[in-house]
This record gives sequence, structure tokens and C-alpha cells, in this order.
Amino acid sequence: MKTLKMKKNKMFNPVSEWNIIVTLTASDTDSSNTITIPKELVEAKIFPRWGSGRCKTMLERPDSFVMVHLYEHHTNLTTGVAMKKDEHGNFKLHGWPSVLGGRRFKTDDVIGFWWDKHCGRLNFELLVTA
Repeated sequence: MKTLKMKKNKMFNPVSEWNIIVTLTASDTDSSNTITIPKELVEAKIFPRWGSGRCKTMLERPDSFVMVHLYEHHTNLTTGVAMKKDEHGNFKLHGWPSVLGGRRFKTDDVIGFWWDKHCGRLNFELLVTA
């Protein structure tokens, strides 16, 4: 009988070249439903981990979105959010408040994101509080 091995959740690696560090702005922490990740970071650090079809959808169809599983290490919860390109070319994660589960992040808090290729999701954790 074959034994299945559970993959451990990867913790934030502060020296990884794949990290996406985002300092939260007022628009990320107000009553909006989104958090913004700069285009350059998504295209350099997430797109290489995705298949070409998923990337093509995001880049070529202006009104399209891709569902992304977002995992937070603090709560060990995974939540589905929609990633969509905005009018400035940056990417927004829609559904951000549902990920936070009632917690309040503040403007200038620093979040670390990284793509977990083993679990196929975007992991994050709060790195610095303002």
C-alpha cells in the first residue's frame, strides 16, 4: 500500500528571490474590497509559476479575472479570491476582507506574499506592523 506524504506549508523565506513585499496603502486598508499588487511584481514573481494559458487570460482580456487561493500562515486558512488587472496595469485581489477574517491591517503594514508551487496558491503573512 502506498503512503501519501502531506506537504508542509512553506514558511516565508526572507531571502527568497520570489517574495513579493507590499506596503499597504490607504486604499488597501479602507473599506475597499481589494489589495493591490504592482504589475511588475506579479509578472516577475507569480506569472513564471503559472501556466501560459492562465497568464494569457490575465494579459489579453481586460475584463477577465483568475481565481487564486490565498493562504495566510497566521490563521492557516485558505480563501479563494479573484485576481484582476486594474486600469493602471496593476493587479488587485478582490475579496481581501474575507481573507482577513475580521482582522484589521493598517496603512503602512508590510505583507509578504510568495507563490507556493507545491500547493498551487499564493501564501502571505504580515511581516511588519505600522
